[in-house]
Amino acid sequence: MSTTQYQLVFKIDVNHAYFNGGEEPDLFFNPSVSSNQSFKRLNFVVNGRKGGMDLFAGSPFPLADYLKTIVLETGIEFFDFDILSKDTSFTTYTDFPIDGLGLLKYSSDDKLNHTENEMTVLHPIFESDLYASAIGMVRVSLKDLIATLDAGRSVHFNINFNSRSIQWQYHIINYRGLPLTDISIASDSGIHFSGPTEVVLENNQTAQQFDSNVLIPFRQNPEHSFDLLMGGKIIVKGLPSPSPLGVYPLETDSEKIMVAAMYVNV
Repeated sequence: MSTTQYQLVFKIDVNHAYFNGGEEPDLFFNPSVSSNQSFKRLNFVVNGRKGGMDLFAGSPFPLADYLKTIVLETGIEFFDFDILSKDTSFTTYTDFPIDGLGLLKYSSDDKLNHTENEMTVLHPIFESDLYASAIGMVRVSLKDLIATLDAGRSVHFNINFNSRSIQWQYHIINYRGLPLTDISIASDSGIHFSGPTEVVLENNQTAQQFDSNVLIPFRQNPEHSFDLLMGGKIIVKGLPSPSPLGVYPLETDSEKIMVAAMYVNV
């Protein structure tokens, strides 16, 4: 009894700047309805994995020849995949446009793709879509697959997600009623904060607000550490770092930004 030999057609690896502790984004690549039907009929298998996916073909013939036969006999030109995430904060810590809903589209025949370490880095194009259920879509051209395989190379795609840059905003709450004078925020990275400015919070508490003067890229493991000083002396060492759950949009005089609000009781 013969055993079907599966050959790797292509692989997609995903990198995300937010994950700086060795973790990988937990994404799912689901074939479109038409591509899924083709895979079942033509003996393709999608292997989903954390950080990407692999597509295999069950055929005893040379892979490039098999794909050429598919194009010739079926007229199939592309394989399409939706990119999905169960992480409801994905579009918060990822560099998506602030206004509007939509998804990132990738295509193997995009002229702005580039090669890096023998991988084709796919160029993203944002498309507005109020009803998009996916965070992205990938289209792989069989013509591109055949050309690469005919040249004796394996097909390896890469998708890079950038993390969103946000303003860090600290609210210092004097819950003990102690005199707080000459307070400031110091860092080990040269990032400065404006303030303090006295503000009234939604719960009617008074707080002293500090805002970072630059937008700081979101990281799962923060790369910067800040301390609260009074009179030049540290009174709170290691202020909290932002969570995707505490981020909101803010309209400034010149642009719309995302802000991470953090609250510190002293």
